Amino acid sequence: MSLVPISFGAESNPPLVFIHDISGSPFAYLPFGLNALLSQYTIYGLSSLSESSTGKGFGYSSIATWAEAYATMIESELSEERIVLGGWSLGGILAAEIARIFARRPATSKIRVSGLILLDTYAPWHQLVRTGPQGLEVGGMRVESEYFTRDELVRIGDVLNHTTRSIWPGVDGIGCSAWLITPSIAGANGLEEWFADDRRVRRIGQGNEECDHFSMMNAKGEWVNQVIAEVSSVLQQIKKNEQ
Repeated sequence: MSLVPISFGAESNPPLVFIHDISGSPFAYLPFGLNALLSQYTIYGLSSLSESSTGKGFGYSSIATWAEAYATMIESELSEERIVLGGWSLGGILAAEIARIFARRPATSKIRVSGLILLDTYAPWHQLVRTGPQGLEVGGMRVESEYFTRDELVRIGDVLNHTTRSIWPGVDGIGCSAWLITPSIAGANGLEEWFADDRRVRRIGQGNEECDHFSMMNAKGEWVNQVIAEVSSVLQQIKKNEQ
């Protein structure tokens, strides 16, 4: 695992740390570093380099143990006290758990999470996850990765399939405000318990069927700029909340 610098901004703003999606890659966030709306923020993407090369393999038994390893790494790598966490898809699930970890140890950790941005994250129990000899399917789509082996992806799928509401309590206890940016025209991806107040749900695509979970983050598509605009708007709200 590693923090990949995507862009550098003003030191007065908290850095943005975006957690990789289920592919393990942080490259979905590269357009964020090229857009002027976010030019004042230092942006990192957290990459999950395949543990296979070390002979360890994917060794996490739960979202909590996975996030704990990431929280430890973030704290060791960053000197800043304030950060904003975020993540697309699975990255949002991990980001919420990382925020919860930091919120539980304010006396011992230098890191304080100022806000959480979920990019079309689904509750684990709301998404159809299938594993088998052919690998991992999420929402009917086969997952391919240069960061995880097929066996590792299957183990990740098993972790998600065993993640219930009692194991992953959404955004309870994260110690900061959270927002959901989604192309869904209604609802909150199974997270309605936490996002019943639609003011913290930012909807993109204006109901266009071509704007979906994958196209919204396509660097060559038209929707990613809407995602970035909403991220920028949320960051302004986070700054306002801290004044």
